[in-house]
Amino acid sequence: MSARRIVSATAVAAATAVMAAGTLLTAGPVQAAPAAPSAEPSPGKARAVTAEVALDVKLLNNAVDVPVNIALNKVESPAQRSGSPRPEAGGGSVLTAAVDGVDQQGPVTLVKADVGTSVTRVDAKGATASVKLVNADVHAPGLPATALLGLEAMSAEATCPVDGQPTADVVAPAKLTVLGKPVTVGLYGPTKVDVPLIGSVTVEFSKKTTTSTTAAASALEVQVEVNPLNLNVAKVSGKVTVASVGCEKPSAPSAAPSVTNAPSTAPAARPVADTTTSHAAVPPAGAGKSAQPERLATTGGSSATGPLAAGAAALVAGGAAALWATRRRRAAHARRH
Repeated sequence: MSARRIVSATAVAAATAVMAAGTLLTAGPVQAAPAAPSAEPSPGKARAVTAEVALDVKLLNNAVDVPVNIALNKVESPAQRSGSPRPEAGGGSVLTAAVDGVDQQGPVTLVKADVGTSVTRVDAKGATASVKLVNADVHAPGLPATALLGLEAMSAEATCPVDGQPTADVVAPAKLTVLGKPVTVGLYGPTKVDVPLIGSVTVEFSKKTTTSTTAAASALEVQVEVNPLNLNVAKVSGKVTVASVGCEKPSAPSAAPSVTNAPSTAPAARPVADTTTSHAAVPPAGAGKSAQPERLATTGGSSATGPLAAGAAALVAGGAAALWATRRRRAAHARRH
């Protein structure tokens, strides 16, 4: 092999070593990205209503229906405000409504009770809702003297704990009357009460539903179909719900699996010219005082940076020594010939 080819091979090997060391230095460390939540947590929900009336009132003097949709002590948690969790409560005991077309002085009293409270709460332990009603009368437009429902103390509660099964409980009233008649409400189905010349009322007690995350209960659900034929009221139909509660348990955020970043791609190697001599690097034209010094990135370093730099320096020094020795052998060979 000629001296020129030996020198060329040596120069290529030295340049390749330098490029390999540079690649090791520039390759960024592999880092694991932090786990990100895949879904926003739900704070939980709770609602409670002491009594809710949804009726259509048809008047004698025309064919229109007057809707009556109103609720007593309807509360929900969380409320639409900032701050620490605290109970939301409603404590009204009288529910009135102005029903246009009903011939009586003042608004119609729909619910009147000695005690009526609704309380909801959502916190770190879970969500709860409760209703308590004591000595209440529920009236319908056109029947001011006769109570649609008359009941003693009753209550309902729904609980959705974070670490447990949701539950719903109802306490039945000790005494219940429908259109003035004492009624014993069945536990396994609705009870229908017919009153001549007035109409019919169907009462269902303790309607409860629970799932793995929710609970709901209505102490009484009353389907109304009456024909008062007085006070300009021809017919009243609809639904009355007494002591309705519901809740949904809070949910924790689910964490997605961590994602590992792929290592940074090494820069493509530049071809090395087959030359017999090496030249010192010449700074580009115009590089002077105005040229800004190169700023090294401060990220991506690790404890391995020092040993890698030392290895690269050793490779460069080895290549230079090999090139120098080759030139000495070439000069000695030229002198002998």
